[in-house]
Amino acid sequence: MNQAKILFFGDVIGAIGRKGLTLALPGLRNEFKPDFVVANVENLSHGRGISPKTLEELDKLGIDAYTSGNHVWENQTGLACFADPRWKDRLVRPANIFPNYPGKGYTEISKDGKTVLLVNLSGLLFMKEEGESPMQVFDRIEKTILEKSNHSPIPIIVDLHAEASSEKEAFSHYVDGRVSAVLGTHTHVPTADAKILEQGTAYITDVGRVGGYDSVVGFEKNAAVKRFLGQEEKAYDPTPKGRIEVNTVLLTLDLDSRRARGLDLIRKILDN
Repeated sequence: MNQAKILFFGDVIGAIGRKGLTLALPGLRNEFKPDFVVANVENLSHGRGISPKTLEELDKLGIDAYTSGNHVWENQTGLACFADPRWKDRLVRPANIFPNYPGKGYTEISKDGKTVLLVNLSGLLFMKEEGESPMQVFDRIEKTILEKSNHSPIPIIVDLHAEASSEKEAFSHYVDGRVSAVLGTHTHVPTADAKILEQGTAYITDVGRVGGYDSVVGFEKNAAVKRFLGQEEKAYDPTPKGRIEVNTVLLTLDLDSRRARGLDLIRKILDN
């Protein structure tokens, strides 16, 4: 079978998340022999966006491509990354929000004769950002790609960065058989519903984070508690130290049929 294996990491949060990825990736490569490694980086730089320095750090690990989400533009030093030759063809952002902001919503990644299309979309339910329907925007992307390839489809992997599990599941059924995988991000908590839908699309509601284990969704727990008690209303900082959780999925694709053959959630807890 002509297949590809993709390791896809959920939201990498701050310095502790970058360290977790550095510690875990070599062993995961040796064990699973992935063809591609992809990571969501919207929280990469101190939990808020990206920066050249933090992307350079992940490039040293051999990450093939980066997805993101609604927070990716929050670090002003990261805006230039979308035009930088090192990343402009490997870094995507949600295609259906902030159309005038830098970055593109989908890209092809190729290696060793294997090619997949990586698409980034944002949910709208319970998200403060306004945008177009991810379903309708995906339809336009699919049409553009099919016309460009003379209707020879390639495997499509969607990072759906969304809050609501219902919206993520509804999207997955809408595109079942049209994409190889819908991988949820944004909530930073791994879900136990990795599966393959009727028409061959792999799905998981949320891959989970690469970040602090003793935390509130990867951020300092005491600040989060104070916020919910109404005692404090300030931006969260990522957990600075302690145990690290690394959440990723191993996606196995049949490149000829574009159907998913496996989706396995991998979770490791590391001492730091």
